[in-house]
This record gives sequence, C-alpha cells and structure tokens, in this order.
Amino acid sequence: MAAAARGTRARNAKAARGTSFRHAEPRPLVLLTGADDYQAARAFDRIRSLAAAQEPELSVTRFEASSYQPGELLLAASPSLFGGRNLVEFHGLAQMNEAAQKDLTGYVASPDPDVCVVLHHSGGNRGKGLLDALKKTAAVIDCAPYKKDSEKADFVQAEFKQARRRIAPEAVSALVAAVGSDLAELGSACRQLMEDAEGDVTAEQVASYFGGRVETTGFAVADAALAGRGAQAVSLLRHALATGIDPVPLVSALGLKIRSAARVAGMPTAEAASTWKMAPWQVNQAQEVSRRLGQESLAQCVRLVAQTDALVKGEGRDPHYAVERAVVAVSRLAGRR
Repeated sequence: MAAAARGTRARNAKAARGTSFRHAEPRPLVLLTGADDYQAARAFDRIRSLAAAQEPELSVTRFEASSYQPGELLLAASPSLFGGRNLVEFHGLAQMNEAAQKDLTGYVASPDPDVCVVLHHSGGNRGKGLLDALKKTAAVIDCAPYKKDSEKADFVQAEFKQARRRIAPEAVSALVAAVGSDLAELGSACRQLMEDAEGDVTAEQVASYFGGRVETTGFAVADAALAGRGAQAVSLLRHALATGIDPVPLVSALGLKIRSAARVAGMPTAEAASTWKMAPWQVNQAQEVSRRLGQESLAQCVRLVAQTDALVKGEGRDPHYAVERAVVAVSRLAGRR
C-alpha cells in the first residue's frame, strides 16, 4: 500500500509539470512552453528526428519569430512539388513580431494536418491570445526550468534509464551537486559519464571526472563536515572561498543538510519522504547524518548554523572566519561517533 501510494504521488508530481520533452512527438501543432532553452532544444531535436524517420524527404523550415516576414508560414507549409512532409519551427515566440502573430493566429484556427508546426514560447504576455488558442489545440510540452535538486536528480536518472545504463543514487546526488546549476551542463556530464565510464556509474567515478567542480560546492563541504572529515572539509571550504564562492550559500548548504537530518530523525523512510517531499535517497542520506550525530549533537549543529547564518549576513566582522569555525565545529561533533 505504501509503495503504491508513493508511486501515485510521484506520478502526480510529474504530471503537475506537464509533458516532458522526452515525450514530444510530431503533431500538426506542438507548443513548447517554458524558459529552459535546453529542454526546448531537446524537444525540437526529438520531433525533427522522429519526423525524419517517418518521412525521409522531410522539409524543415526554421523561423525566428522576431524577424518573420508576412506570408512565410503559408509558403513553408505548402505542399512540395516533390512530395514529402513539411516541418516548420518557430523559435523565440516570446519576441514575435506582429506579422508572426497575425499569420500564426490565422493558421492555428485551421492547421494543415499533414504539416508539423512546432513553436517555442519562453514566457511572458506577448501573444497571449495566440498562446491560449494553441493550448486548446496543440500538444503542449513543458520546458519550465528545473529548480529543485530532486527534479535534477530525476533528470539524471531518466538520462541513464533512456540509455539503458545504471547510476548509483549517491552518484546522482554527487553529479547534481557538481554540475546541477545548468541543465545543459548536467546533460553533457551524463553523456560524458555514459561514454567514458564502464559498468554502473558510481560516486567515485563522478568525483574522478568532476572532482574539481565538486570541491567548489557548498554541498561537498557540508558532506565532508557531516561525515566527520574535518581536514577535508576545511580544505574544500578554503578552496571554495579562494575561487570566489560567497560564504552565504556555503552556510546555506550546511544548514540544509543539518535541517534535513533533524527533520527525518527517527522517522520511517516512506513517512519522511512523504512528509517533507524528499526523494527516498535524500531521506536515507539525512537519516545517516542524524544517526552519526545523535540527538544532542544534532541540536548543537542546528543552533550553530543559525548563529553562523546571522554572522555571515552582517552581524559578524569576518564571514570567512565564521563559516570556517562552523565547519570545524560540525566536523568535530560528527567525528565523536
């Protein structure tokens, strides 16, 4: 029952985002909506590839909506003298000119079923009437940016699943921490690991390929400190500070790990995942931290991070010293057990 409930919640969460670029198919009208250009590019590529597989003589026409000229859509959608199917791409719909808006509005009212028109709108109010009409008739693909680490982790897992490769949960976490700020970079990192690493991808392999980046993240500092590896944590911290990372996000990463550990302490994994909207692998990591620290030390860490957060945000005179002091203290508390 619990497993079924978790599966239902996961499906509902994915459904709330809308159809993924992974499921984009050639249709008379396809609307890509959202500001993530990487997802949109993947959707364009997938539709183009599937359409070409269906029709070897496929004719592809690309328009930038801001420089579109009147009548170009009608010409691009017209049947070719040599047969074959037409695929028309509109990029940058959020900056479309009046000509594009007028021609598309007329076309959407009566699209050609033998032509595939794919349009990307990154957001904003430009062409709202056209967008409303498209959402009623087109296949809509969600290209909204991934903001949560859990979404990025799902992305990594989906990349490996699609390639029929396996990646360990801790390797997913390490990869997101290392290169998760940019989805295109994360996708490139996935491809590199699949091409270069043999067998199941491990956290050690991620560290080997992307260790330089991992060392500059607050989560790497936090993980080392909460594992009781004080020397490593301080070394990573000083490297991060030397490369220009602000103390505030470093403390935030440490605080996030500690608060997560405090929340899930003593809770069953399924209950904690449901209550705090965390992936099971995130719950397992947090529970390991809570067990390592123990209740008293965990409470001390919570207070310490709150004090340090205030110090690095203006109450202290030396933010670098404050964050290093906190990392050392947390490492010692974690190392006691």
